[in-house]
Amino acid sequence: MPTARWGLAAASAPCPTGQTGTCVYAVGGNGNGGTTVESYNRLTNAWSTLRSLTTPRRDLAVAAAPCPTGQTGTCVYAVGGLDAGNTIVGTVESYNPTTNAWSTVTSLTTPRSQLAAAAAPCPPGQTGTCVYAVGGNNSGLAVGTVESYNPATNAWSPVASNTPRLLLAAAAAPCPSGQTGTCVYAAGGFDAGNTIVGTVESYNPTTNAWSTVTSLPTRRAGLPAAAAPCPSGQTGTCVYAVGGFTPGTVGTVESYNPVSNVWTTLPTAPTPRAQLAAATTTCPPGQTGTCVYTVGGVIPGGAPVGTLEALDPPAAKPSR
Repeated sequence: MPTARWGLAAASAPCPTGQTGTCVYAVGGNGNGGTTVESYNRLTNAWSTLRSLTTPRRDLAVAAAPCPTGQTGTCVYAVGGLDAGNTIVGTVESYNPTTNAWSTVTSLTTPRSQLAAAAAPCPPGQTGTCVYAVGGNNSGLAVGTVESYNPATNAWSPVASNTPRLLLAAAAAPCPSGQTGTCVYAAGGFDAGNTIVGTVESYNPTTNAWSTVTSLPTRRAGLPAAAAPCPSGQTGTCVYAVGGFTPGTVGTVESYNPVSNVWTTLPTAPTPRAQLAAATTTCPPGQTGTCVYTVGGVIPGGAPVGTLEALDPPAAKPSR
């Protein structure tokens, strides 16, 4: 990535105008003023610099979902974070790859930084796909606040809260065994007592309820999560948790299988990093299938990096 940074967020969405396929978008972070937006095109193995965020931010969350009313296609939403003055904000902006432009949409009801986000079916009483903003830091405290943004109505709605956590990870994947549909998973982070936890919970939009599932084998904070095909020997879609700190910075990679409610430890990432970002899209040229891409973060010692690595899940045999 051209701009080394940490505290950024990432999502996969259609590539910007003039390009084809799906790209990985790296948004904000502590580097180059916090406004940087760059996209990675796996077809060309190249990065593009895009229109900057209107509001500089780090420790924000990002998710891809349908564009807001008046626009078409899929947009990238940048949610909350810390602005250039280190103030926690509720600012939400959407990036349209077709126009290479950011639009300001309705702000979070509860401003937060160090939160997580994922796109999943909207909660009861609504239709379509919503962006869920999960947990985070509000006035120095971990909160369990969860809100959903509906692009069709440009409105945030409160939904059921979960265990208060900040610097956690979130991803959308099939609901755990015994439930149907797509759920939002919230993994790891610091709890309200400032302790690193391995807590994992899943939110079911159909029932507006959280369920506790098997905890991370390695308790971590400052990690990202992404959904992708399960690793070798398993079927279906799994949730991948990559890197973070324990408190030491690690390259630990673990995958959660909703069907078995079990985490699998996978080969360690080549570059241990914390406060990095992750997104899922087609593997790089020369590989087949869907990969988990990890980008940016800080390495042991605290230096920011622009490192980009791709995990090919079917080739990721469990560690021994």
